[in-house]
Amino acid sequence: MAQSTAQYTQRVQTMFTPQQYELLREYAAESQKPLSVIVRETVAQYLLDKLEQRRKQKALQRLCSGDAPVSDWPDMERQIETMWEETEWTPASL
Repeated sequence: MAQSTAQYTQRVQTMFTPQQYELLREYAAESQKPLSVIVRETVAQYLLDKLEQRRKQKALQRLCSGDAPVSDWPDMERQIETMWEETEWTPASL
């Protein structure tokens, strides 16, 4: 996930205990990064990267299973992209 070119447009709100918040705030100060960057990087590293990897693995399994469309390349490419987009991810799939 390239953070330098990413345009962050979605906001998420969460609550921490005072102790959790203080630890995060101290860590952010030590890291010389805003707390929001610390939280975003942590979510990306520990959750989003794993979800993306599982999505790729599932798409590869579908392609290798013999269910892959066989047609002209432009049609196949559209069908593959559709399969990719239709892959659903849930917390249970982690």
